[in-house]
Amino acid sequence: MLAKLEGIDDCNAADLLKKASIWIEADAVEVDEDEYLWEELTGYRVMTTDGTLLGEVEGLVEFGAQDNFCVATPAGADQPGEWLLPFIEDVVMAINDETRTIEVELLEGMDACFTPSS
Repeated sequence: MLAKLEGIDDCNAADLLKKASIWIEADAVEVDEDEYLWEELTGYRVMTTDGTLLGEVEGLVEFGAQDNFCVATPAGADQPGEWLLPFIEDVVMAINDETRTIEVELLEGMDACFTPSS
């Protein structure tokens, strides 16, 4: 991503900002209809295609190949813990903004994406 900041007009001024975080208002970010800002999905309930509630999105993380979302199991779950699910088309079947839910398909072997709490 390239950015031009007001008042930063040369390489020396830009060097002073290395490793600095730059924040902008979420409203200033243009996203397509099928795109989301990470913070928009925080708090969404995550359900499997068979209707099982996995939990609620706590946040998203980037691990190079794809983004992943962290899903905390609901209070009182038989097995409390956290899911770390890849945010890819093969897993994410639908996102419903009205009900604030994400429908996922757990592929074979994805039980390894679950870390139980101790």
